[in-house]
Amino acid sequence: MVINTLEMAIKEKNPSVIISDAFITEKEFNEKTKYCDYSIIYPLLFLFYHWIELILKGFLIVLVEEDPKTKKPDTKKITHHNIIKLLKEFKENYSNEKDIIDFIEKYTRKNNMPSFLKDFFDKNKLSVKNYYNFFKYPLDKNFDITCDYNSITHTDKKGLIFFENLLDDVNRCQPLIVKLGRKINNR
Repeated sequence: MVINTLEMAIKEKNPSVIISDAFITEKEFNEKTKYCDYSIIYPLLFLFYHWIELILKGFLIVLVEEDPKTKKPDTKKITHHNIIKLLKEFKENYSNEKDIIDFIEKYTRKNNMPSFLKDFFDKNKLSVKNYYNFFKYPLDKNFDITCDYNSITHTDKKGLIFFENLLDDVNRCQPLIVKLGRKINNR
């Protein structure tokens, strides 16, 4: 879903404004801006970070030992959404997977992040460890906006460049993730 959405956003050039000599209906406007950042950025980033979380959990769950009391896998250490903690555990157990670690750190450590994301996290005093709160739920229970999303919406070229770079990074790293998964599966 992330790859497909990024490909469509890139193909459509991330338009935030549509100019026409003729009247544009709401339906036409929605169709022409379906893949612009202000339409896709929250679900896109939520799905991207959720994908990272699931990758980390997938590699960590194979290391889980059985709880002697319950005779079931003791998954307590990985039943949370904190990507930072999961990444730390992954690094401790898969330290040779430098390219995967570098990829994940690029999007989870503020000092490594593309400015597109870093500005958003800094402006809102957020951490990736809570991504599911502010990307899954941009409104609180009172329907108030919880963050300032202006730095990641209506970004035109800056957003397009971010989409292109993110897609390149995902496409470069995904085969490495699959390769590691197959290696573990063949043990």
